[in-house]
Amino acid sequence: MTSLKKQRSVLSDHPSRWPLGTSLSLNDWADGHVDIEAVQQAGIKVIELAWRNDAFDLFNPVNERTCRFWIENSRELGISIWTLHLPYGPAFDISAVSEAASVEASRLLCRLMQLAHEWGIPMVVLHPSWEPITDEERPQRLEACRRALSVLADEAEALGIRIAVECLPRTCLGNSGREIASLLAADPRLGICCDVNHLLLEAPECFIREQGERIFTVHMSDCDGRDERHWMPGMGSIRWNEVLRALVLHDYQGPFMFEVRRPVPSEVAACWERLIEGYDLAYPKAIELP
Repeated sequence: MTSLKKQRSVLSDHPSRWPLGTSLSLNDWADGHVDIEAVQQAGIKVIELAWRNDAFDLFNPVNERTCRFWIENSRELGISIWTLHLPYGPAFDISAVSEAASVEASRLLCRLMQLAHEWGIPMVVLHPSWEPITDEERPQRLEACRRALSVLADEAEALGIRIAVECLPRTCLGNSGREIASLLAADPRLGICCDVNHLLLEAPECFIREQGERIFTVHMSDCDGRDERHWMPGMGSIRWNEVLRALVLHDYQGPFMFEVRRPVPSEVAACWERLIEGYDLAYPKAIELP
């Protein structure tokens, strides 16, 4: 171990202490594009499970059993399942103005939250809306979403899991820190999934500084500042040193969860090391021992 790594290892507030994670698509897994042993060999300790339900229907008992097998296989390799990323789209839009549609979306999400409970996954990530949303209907959508979130928070507590509401881009609900805060006002048990690649209206580090106490988990990828891209960190416009510092100062304790498309485990690990090295150069006093 190098001297610098030794210094990092004894610091409780250094980002290198966060477990390295990556989001994995069940759709990709089903198509043979996930090598979980390569994930383990790259030093990735935690994963998120995500999927498009129109392509991988988790309500199908065969797919449910397959997913359970993947989870067991991952855990045998020492990999923890940190989050279940609930699907999104019109059928899962809890912000629907139609009360019947919102209730049905909540019912579907509750079924999946039950699976998270059965599989021992401690947290779900939830999109507060689908899009597009017009300015005229936005107040109604926000109110519908808050009503549904309150119900889902009760269900999550009964199941012993947590809900992280994800900040979203463009016209989606939760596209700013202020709006996410208004959604979380529905229930104090709710938290945030901070997707820095979605924060197009404000700098991610500013969002973290304002909402840091409610952040349960993160999605980390880069963008060009105009739209979400899910690029590898360092390929876009996000100021990563500032993002890491803001998380450290808010005592973030979760994993650093990459959310890039078709992640290559070795590239994820190499990117994480570059981010840590850049942070140490930007904040050298952060690695000085007392």
